[in-house]
Amino acid sequence: MKKTITILFAYLSIFSCSSSNDDITEVVTVTPPVIENKINLTSTYSDTTETVSLKWTLSGEATYNHYKIVRSDSQNGIQSEIGNSYPNQFTFTSAVPFNPYVEYQVIGIKANGEEVKSNIIKIERPEIKLINLKTFDAQFDKNSGKLYLLDTDGKIAIYDVNTNSVTHQISTNATLGYSDIGTYNGSVELYVPRNDGWVDIYDGNDLTLKAQVSFGMPLISTVYHNGILYGSSNNNSSYSVIKSASRATKAIISQSPQLYYNSGRMRKAVGTSVQLYTITQNITPVDMDLYNFDLNGNYISHQDDTYHGDHPLNHRIFEAFPDGRIITASSGSVYNSQMIYQNDLPSGNSMLSSFDFDSNSIIAGTTSKTIELYNINSYTKTKTINTKRFPYKVFSYNNKVVCVSSVTQLNVQSYDYSGIIPDNIMIEIFDK
Repeated sequence: MKKTITILFAYLSIFSCSSSNDDITEVVTVTPPVIENKINLTSTYSDTTETVSLKWTLSGEATYNHYKIVRSDSQNGIQSEIGNSYPNQFTFTSAVPFNPYVEYQVIGIKANGEEVKSNIIKIERPEIKLINLKTFDAQFDKNSGKLYLLDTDGKIAIYDVNTNSVTHQISTNATLGYSDIGTYNGSVELYVPRNDGWVDIYDGNDLTLKAQVSFGMPLISTVYHNGILYGSSNNNSSYSVIKSASRATKAIISQSPQLYYNSGRMRKAVGTSVQLYTITQNITPVDMDLYNFDLNGNYISHQDDTYHGDHPLNHRIFEAFPDGRIITASSGSVYNSQMIYQNDLPSGNSMLSSFDFDSNSIIAGTTSKTIELYNINSYTKTKTINTKRFPYKVFSYNNKVVCVSSVTQLNVQSYDYSGIIPDNIMIEIFDK
């Protein structure tokens, strides 16, 4: 009897403990996930208008006092603020600078000044190849396709339009004037005047300095013909003459009489004599003059124009036709070989920035991102070519037009005081 009671007690004790554990409820605390404060940026780029539309959304619980929109023109470069928006504004449209790489970011500013940055949006355009030269003068070898670019800091570069690349560049550490190219002993040479009175002669293939010729006066311009160099003085100096010098012997051959501030940038036309047309700079009224030298470099005569600024003249926009006519200024003003004004090109409201010629056409760059072709005799417009940037120098090259374009718009005016030197350039090539 006792044995039976003991077993029953043990069984009841075990059962009692089991029931006690089933009554315990486990409490689990669930921590909600932390949502990071983010600004999620997306974009739409228009190549036609060269604009980007930025849009952003928010995640997290942060509120923002306003947003800053920043831009950098290089990867991990310095950011510049280009705009800002209100707390409830989530879009922004901006013009995209003409660079091969641009990036954008939106920064949210909290009330306490804390910043939250969005992801970075990149716009990459590898087809844009900028040349960082403040190019005031350019010469083009139509046989080889080489462009010679001179900048205001004394640099000279060769750009090969066949390979679309800069092949050589040097620094002269000098203040340069308007140059010329020519052939001497079968080799192409670049002739570069300097304000210290020297003309540097460079090999046209690699810019090796081959020789120097002293003109003994500050130079603004040089031209070359048949073994003879001509140098014109800066009309701000005490000189106002044109001198000729032998490429072979480096000796001065002849010079014009000293006149009253009548020299300047030269353009040449060659027939039975070498006709050197000049347009003055830094004085008013602007003047055009004609100096005649014989084919051996001996001075013959001087002739002044009869207008003294009555019609547009600009030494920076100044070319000679193959037949000796002159065209100049943003109006495309044409003068005959005796400097008698003929007419302006029918360019409408377009301001012209540069001229070149082929057998049929005057090729004119404009400030409206176009190149216009005019009949070389009737002056009627025959074709318009749209450009990506702003034509600064145009050159005929077989059935194409080579255009040295300014990245930014040029401040072209009719007269001599216009400031039209670009900070950055690119080369564009078009079919005629």
